[in-house]
Amino acid sequence: MNNQPVIGVLLGDPTGIGPEIVAKLLAQPEVSKGVPVVVIGDQRLFKMGQEVAGVDLPFPVIQSIDEASFEEATPVVLDYPTLAPEEVTYKRVSAKAGKSVYETLLFALDLAQAEKINGIVFGPFHKEAMGLGGCPFHSEFELFKDKFDRPNVYGEINILDELWTTRVTSHIALKEVSALITQERVYRTIGVLNAELQAFGLEKPHLAVTALNPHAGEGGMFGREEIDVITPAIEQAREAGIYVDGPFPADTIFRRVEKDNFNGIISMYHDQGQVATKLLGFERGVTLHGGMPIPITTPAHGTAYGRAGENRASAEAMIRAFEIGCTLAKNKLKAA
Repeated sequence: MNNQPVIGVLLGDPTGIGPEIVAKLLAQPEVSKGVPVVVIGDQRLFKMGQEVAGVDLPFPVIQSIDEASFEEATPVVLDYPTLAPEEVTYKRVSAKAGKSVYETLLFALDLAQAEKINGIVFGPFHKEAMGLGGCPFHSEFELFKDKFDRPNVYGEINILDELWTTRVTSHIALKEVSALITQERVYRTIGVLNAELQAFGLEKPHLAVTALNPHAGEGGMFGREEIDVITPAIEQAREAGIYVDGPFPADTIFRRVEKDNFNGIISMYHDQGQVATKLLGFERGVTLHGGMPIPITTPAHGTAYGRAGENRASAEAMIRAFEIGCTLAKNKLKAA
């Protein structure tokens, strides 16, 4: 299996549903076929997740990634002790849990930089808990950009079935959006989405770009971003060989997806794309942190405190995140 990518699976926040849905993912018999899997985290927390999920996964436990041969088609657990089970309280934001998540994620990223793993799939994190636990970044994507030294990458991608969406700006105040809509930023975002779709197997994806203003600005009546910034960025992308159209009014673009055969949509700010995708199927959505040297995926939903510890959480999005991460890792390794 040495020619296959190694996928690191992280448990997510133990106060939520993360360890449970990781256990449900790895209980699927087909998961162990095709790619080597290493569960990275505290084996005691993984055991808690198994107990909640009602499964028993007697995977080999190792203390160093170098102990893994991956000759057998069985996942292994790379034990990284961070938090005792008695310190975990379900359904509550916890600084200790956030610290555990943050430290484990840094450890996994170090493994990725050392080329010991070729992809990361993680259970849901809680941003507030990570902040309380010492993470200095507003989101894990900012951490990834810093860790891999890719400050100018704009690649938070949400995947719902066959539709991929991304955005030029993300977790910022709405009043700050317009100032960040630059031609370079729009162009880079288009490029990242196009590259990730190609890595997934689409030779020439068809992309659509939304406008910023109502009715695409109505020829400048409601703002000039479409004229001065977004359209030039689209033209620049076309010159680079990308199949992209727009800008389209954001309130109708999702109705055009099937008719115009769009594979991806680039929106200007968070809620333009997120409202639509969450209405269409939030429970099965996947987030891909695009533009990184390895694929990093996670369910689009959060820690779901309302269901934590009750064996009521669906692993559908976790399974899909794993499948997408594996496909991207295989294709990127093959292309390297």
